[in-house]
Amino acid sequence: MADKMAYMVQPLGRQQYMAPLAGAAFAGGLLLNDSKLQKAGLVSLGSILVSAGITDILKNQFHRHRPNATTENHIFDGPVRQTDNTSLPSAHTATAFAVATSVASVYGYEYKYVPPIAYGIATLVGASRINDNVHWATDVIAGALVGYLSAKGTIYLYEMADQKLKIRRQRRLLIMPQPGIGSGGLSATLVF
Repeated sequence: MADKMAYMVQPLGRQQYMAPLAGAAFAGGLLLNDSKLQKAGLVSLGSILVSAGITDILKNQFHRHRPNATTENHIFDGPVRQTDNTSLPSAHTATAFAVATSVASVYGYEYKYVPPIAYGIATLVGASRINDNVHWATDVIAGALVGYLSAKGTIYLYEMADQKLKIRRQRRLLIMPQPGIGSGGLSATLVF
């Protein structure tokens, strides 16, 4: 039963599947004029890319051996030796949690059932990596943390950019006094 579940959810942690899905969500949001779907798609895509970069850096610093190669979970080759040992952190889990956090953050306030479902699925992806004997539990926890923080950082940047664009889009009338020697005036500028 666990093997069947792992087989079913494992693809939900693959970047090559989730990135196009996030892009499709963004495009669908544009077509449907649905700002939440646009945000969920764009933030998911951004957080997948951020988590992938962080995960790759960490894997190449630690070079941790996988559980299917050894029974010792404390064997690291470190950054000096270039090896194929790249267990820490779990990229599948990082991707799953990046998407889960993005979706939960966009829809969680309006639909209370979304965060438990999103994080539940991401947790199953992480558990599938342990079940398949390709990651230690600590690899999965680290991947979840990378994915979560990547999404929260991406959401923060998205909202900062969105605020700046909203301010830029507002129409404003600026009236400035123009003092001069013996005379004065007003200067008006309409910003839109």
